[in-house]
Amino acid sequence: IYEICCKMPLSLLKKKKRGKLLTVQISTLDAELNFSVDSSAKAKNVFDLICHTIGLRETWYFGLAYTGKNGSPVWLKLDKRILDQNVPRSSEDGSVELRFLAKFYPEVLDVELIQEVTRHLFYLQFQQLILSEELTCSPEAAILLASFAVQAKFGDYDEEMHKPGFLANEILLPQQVRDQFQSVTGEMWETQITSWYAQHHGLTRDEAELEYLKIVQEFEMSGVQYFKIKDGNGADLWLGIDAKSVSMYPYNDQLHPTKSYQWSELADMSYYGNKFVIKQTTRPNNNDPEVNKLILDLCRGNHDLFMQRRRVDTMEIQQMKEQAREEKARKQMERTRLTKEKNLRLQVQNEKKELEEKLAQFQEENRSAADTLRRSEETAELLGEKAKVAEEEAQLLRAKLNKSDQEIQSLKLEIGKLQEANHQLPQKFLKYEQYVSQLNEQAQARAGELKNVREELYATKAALNDANIKLNLLANQHVMYAASNGSAHSVKTDGSNVTDRNSNEFTSAPGNSDMQQLSQEIEKERMEYHVKSRNIEQQLFNLRSEIEVLKVDESMTGFDQKQDSNQPHTHEISTFQGHKETPQYYDGL
Repeated sequence: IYEICCKMPLSLLKKKKRGKLLTVQISTLDAELNFSVDSSAKAKNVFDLICHTIGLRETWYFGLAYTGKNGSPVWLKLDKRILDQNVPRSSEDGSVELRFLAKFYPEVLDVELIQEVTRHLFYLQFQQLILSEELTCSPEAAILLASFAVQAKFGDYDEEMHKPGFLANEILLPQQVRDQFQSVTGEMWETQITSWYAQHHGLTRDEAELEYLKIVQEFEMSGVQYFKIKDGNGADLWLGIDAKSVSMYPYNDQLHPTKSYQWSELADMSYYGNKFVIKQTTRPNNNDPEVNKLILDLCRGNHDLFMQRRRVDTMEIQQMKEQAREEKARKQMERTRLTKEKNLRLQVQNEKKELEEKLAQFQEENRSAADTLRRSEETAELLGEKAKVAEEEAQLLRAKLNKSDQEIQSLKLEIGKLQEANHQLPQKFLKYEQYVSQLNEQAQARAGELKNVREELYATKAALNDANIKLNLLANQHVMYAASNGSAHSVKTDGSNVTDRNSNEFTSAPGNSDMQQLSQEIEKERMEYHVKSRNIEQQLFNLRSEIEVLKVDESMTGFDQKQDSNQPHTHEISTFQGHKETPQYYDGL
């Protein structure tokens, strides 16, 4: 909002009374301006102040207006005083609110509009008309226009800066387009607009707005101002006024005119009350004389501009075009310079980034090398310790090696001896086999003899049993005989002659000769048996000693070991001893 109380024409800067000042609030499409002017000032004075403030020189397209009762703009006549044109005033401070808008439109926007500020104001006005649905367009055109509007406002698309949701608070599409696609969410609309917006990279604000205007001027309703009228028959029609012609439209179709009159074809235009007259054509009617005035004003203005465009440009316009070309060339050079600087900056940034990456890589490599060096030093220390340990182990191994060499030499000597013994072993083994076979033969022979001895022993035992029986009988007889004759033969003698007497009495008894003969036979058999037993024991002992060398301990069973622990001749000796006691018993008898 700009509040300007100076830079006015000298006629308006004369000292007036305080009550004679008038506050005028001007609303442009991108700013709010406040001016304090004389209450008798004309609209032209305020209009010049606005143009001077915003730097506008193509003033013939614009005008001042206030909002009428029906919401449509009511244009002021610049050559009349503001307060003489029924402008509504604020009830609070008596100020006046006016709008600075484009009143007339060029035929070709991108060619006729010279100044950047002029194009910017037309861009803002067309954008407002589209968003307010006074100027209709297709959904795809609305999306494309929205993408150029975003480019003009935000500049080049940047993924880091323009993240999803950055258009959430922006009004870029008319509500009619949104209503046609109710299932499409705001995020989906933003995605569509952003995809087009990203393709406009490199466009400046002025270029993006110019592209916007190029698209808008292709619309059928672009630059056309419509008024409701009636024809001579009383039928409702639309009267459309644009930069090229004035046209008649059906009441239900504002796109396709039924009649159109180029400005060059019109001789004169006028109105009488509620009738607007176009000479040589028709007389449309309108019930509002003020609207007829507005129609006439617009027709005259567009006609004047139409004729002005077809005349040689004035010095002012030529100067403006030259300045515009110079400004464009300067901006182009500036843009080229900026582009080069930007490219250089990007190149420097890329090189800086690469250098930073290389530096980071070198630092990482340096850290890795330092870690590797540290680990190498630690490894070297460990290797040194291991080398010491290895040297000590080597010394021990050398000592063990020397000892092993000595053991190997001794083993070689033993092996030599064993080899010599192995050469002699088969011969010894053959001799042992022959000796064992001989022993086996002798053992078999002696086994036969032992069998015979055992048979004789059994026969001797039987004979001894018979003899014992006979002796018992004889003893019983002798006892009985002694008992009957004991008193007659008792004689006192010395203790030394008792045994002889008893033996003499025993021998003098009947049958003493038989007993003596039996005792002699028994003694003889006992002696023979004793001699034979001695011989058998000696032979068995010799046989055991001979075969003991050939015994293999690993092949012996448990029974063999138990049998080997016992002496094999114990039974026979005890048997012989048992039989030896028997004659002693009989000797006592």
